[in-house]
Amino acid sequence: MAVKQVDYREMTIRAAVFEAVGTGRFIAVVSIARTGRPAKDRREKLFEPPSEDGLFDDPDEALATALTYAREIIDGNVPDLTIEDL
Repeated sequence: MAVKQVDYREMTIRAAVFEAVGTGRFIAVVSIARTGRPAKDRREKLFEPPSEDGLFDDPDEALATALTYAREIIDGNVPDLTIEDL
């Protein structure tokens, strides 16, 4: 499993990649939370970055795609997805 956390525009992005058992391919998930909130008040949203069939061939590609997708969500560039309520 690979995990990476970055801060972007007052948000904390956490991306994780897991191997799909027995496939040699990878699933990516990403969470977004507002930076600077106490843990008890922090809300996160989970998202699954798009891929052709839900899996990635390379864990580094999956991680990079997840981080880029989260930035696009934060920037308001992904229709119907928002982080306004965080």
